[in-house]
Amino acid sequence: MRAGQFYRLSVMALPLTLLLALPVQAGVAEREPPTAELWLFVIGIAALSWVMACRRWWLPLAVWLPTALFVASLIADFADPVIGPAVREELGLAYVLQADLAGALMLVVPLMLANVKFSRLDTDNRPGMRRQRR
Repeated sequence: MRAGQFYRLSVMALPLTLLLALPVQAGVAEREPPTAELWLFVIGIAALSWVMACRRWWLPLAVWLPTALFVASLIADFADPVIGPAVREELGLAYVLQADLAGALMLVVPLMLANVKFSRLDTDNRPGMRRQRR
């Protein structure tokens, strides 16, 4: 290969190399979970919390921490001054409202089930309740 041919080959490959080096311009919607996935998370967390509450009253609290971190990252995207308006523009206000509602339910359901189970255990352990049940 002569020097001139190598120079032409490198000049032709330069635009392709620069094109490959550019960051991919993806929309914000690809980074956000779909609404169906959010509602499946709500159902899954509720079912898992219910099963865990039947075993021990405090087990749904173990589900709460990762759920709270997930919901916090989801809500943080909506509060961001750059990402928030882009999400509202691409996905609409209905998506933001559904994500907020699903996030609230994901946070409340494990705490609610732990409280229900704990309050039942508390009433069962009262001194007067032991005699009445037997």
